[in-house]
Amino acid sequence: MHEPPTAARPSALVALVALVAAQALGLAGLAVFFLVELAVATPVSVVRAVMAALLTLLAGLGLLAVAQGLRRGRRWARAPALVTQLLVLPVAVGLVQGGRWYVGVPLILWALAVLVLLFTPAVGEVLED
Repeated sequence: MHEPPTAARPSALVALVALVAAQALGLAGLAVFFLVELAVATPVSVVRAVMAALLTLLAGLGLLAVAQGLRRGRRWARAPALVTQLLVLPVAVGLVQGGRWYVGVPLILWALAVLVLLFTPAVGEVLED
């Protein structure tokens, strides 16, 4: 399948790609934060801190690949985008329950927006072709 022309991309697909790409960049930024903290602070376990940073960076890169797949109209990209949002929701709910509503509520709204956009008819048509 060829990448849909820019004019043929529905606005729902453009918004979906932007939201997923922003999540990916957020994870990459978090990985950088972890590495900076590792450099300026003394972690309890250096190995755990490095692994957390690397896994977060790997997740960000993977999600960036998913955003690229969605932008190109690839069907395979829907499943990892869906699973990611389904993983974000319980984490976000836990943040709200733990008193960090200012982080949890935006994450819930973000994940719900991605889930809704994933199943809009316009996005479905692009991803099914």
